[in-house]
Amino acid sequence: MMEWTEKFTRWLKKGKEDATKVLDMPWDIEVKVEEDKDIITAVHPKIPFPVVIHVTKEFANIYMDTGVPTDTIDVEERMRAYKKLLYINTNLNLMKTGLIGEEQRVVLIVDLSLTSLNKTEFNEAITAISFGAHHVVEALGLTKELSNALLKRTAIMVSDKVKGGETKEDIMKFLIQRVGMKKEYAVEFMKKVMSTIEAAEKAGEPDLIYIQ
Repeated sequence: MMEWTEKFTRWLKKGKEDATKVLDMPWDIEVKVEEDKDIITAVHPKIPFPVVIHVTKEFANIYMDTGVPTDTIDVEERMRAYKKLLYINTNLNLMKTGLIGEEQRVVLIVDLSLTSLNKTEFNEAITAISFGAHHVVEALGLTKELSNALLKRTAIMVSDKVKGGETKEDIMKFLIQRVGMKKEYAVEFMKKVMSTIEAAEKAGEPDLIYIQ
């Protein structure tokens, strides 16, 4: 593991839920070590998509894959979408948008040189890519789809916690403090998750797929 990987991981893990800076929130981290780079995957319930950081000796390339495919959009609408993405690139200094994969998914990118990088600059990069996702989603008119995706991801996380044996109190704390739900909504959300889990188990489908 590279020195910068350890530093990034430490900065991301250490934090408080009521932090005013994105970097100061406690992120869930996974690290994969490859021959020429380390790959950090950082996830927080309040951030719409995972943040993936490729760390080499000289650079940190930060990505956020929105999962939004553009290859299935008709040509005219696709051109409008590409123009909007280019407009975003023109107006943002740190973060840029791009396309990856055969589906031409929309991805957000921040490239950092490690020569003189400090924590403040890293925080600015993480903040830019985290909030940049909302700008992209709004520009493409996919706000509703993003909201549904976030709810589905949260439901899956809660389902994993239930199956992992965590108490109801711990899960409620997760929903209120980490996800940011109001207590009344968290109670109803928890009921829906439990109902869906029970229905899936009775149907012989133990994996949670969707929450109404």
